[in-house]
Amino acid sequence: MRKYLAFLKMGFRESTAYRFNAVMSFVGSLLYLVMVYAIWTSIANSGQLATGLTGVLTYVLLGQVVSNSVFTDVESFMSERVRKGTIVNELKRPVSLRLQVYSYLAGKTLFNSVSKGIPVLAIGWLFLNIQTPSLMNTAGFIASLIFSFNLVFSFSFLTSMLVFWTNIGWGIRAMRSNIQQVFSGVLFPLYLLPEGLKQVFDILPFWAMADGPIRIFTMEATGQQMYGILGLQLFWTIVMLGIGELGWRKARKKMTVQGG
Repeated sequence: MRKYLAFLKMGFRESTAYRFNAVMSFVGSLLYLVMVYAIWTSIANSGQLATGLTGVLTYVLLGQVVSNSVFTDVESFMSERVRKGTIVNELKRPVSLRLQVYSYLAGKTLFNSVSKGIPVLAIGWLFLNIQTPSLMNTAGFIASLIFSFNLVFSFSFLTSMLVFWTNIGWGIRAMRSNIQQVFSGVLFPLYLLPEGLKQVFDILPFWAMADGPIRIFTMEATGQQMYGILGLQLFWTIVMLGIGELGWRKARKKMTVQGG
């Protein structure tokens, strides 16, 4: 555990070294929220919004809190090391590559939660009067964020295996990120979808990445419903980990590196 804790500290400290990047990312989130506010306000004023404006804005803001806090990127980690050839050095270490990457990105995620997730949530409390959930749901929300990180990491690790065939990660990352944001509830509230389409979204694992934690925070899911969301997050994480392990076994046989 000490080895992986060292990787976690490494990821956190590396993030603190790029504070300007964190500030600009936070500013980007603010600009996005301003744009979303203008768009949804126009829709509400036109009478085409079937639900309350405050509820939609709260949902979208919480989507930014979740994405800024726990959405992570394994493709860039793998791509850089495969392209430079340093992936060989990673494999020589007496640690699991997956747990090494997990710990390193967990450190970055911890920094993002403090530097971007919490400030965005504070803005919601100040300007949207977001209500604080009960103590039980607050604990459930924190647990759901952790489960969400595990699920996003598992999915990103799975798609990052394609890097061993392409040697380029930005395209894979963009594809995965776009799919993830559209289907998870980060860009728009999933409850606005038509019932038939919503059923399709519910079958997929992506809603558990953002919509699940949001429902827990807003008290739409309490008690058994909250536990059900946590259970489904755990289930999909195990599924993704299993598929990712199969992909990793094939990737090791395919491994070619450029450079070292």
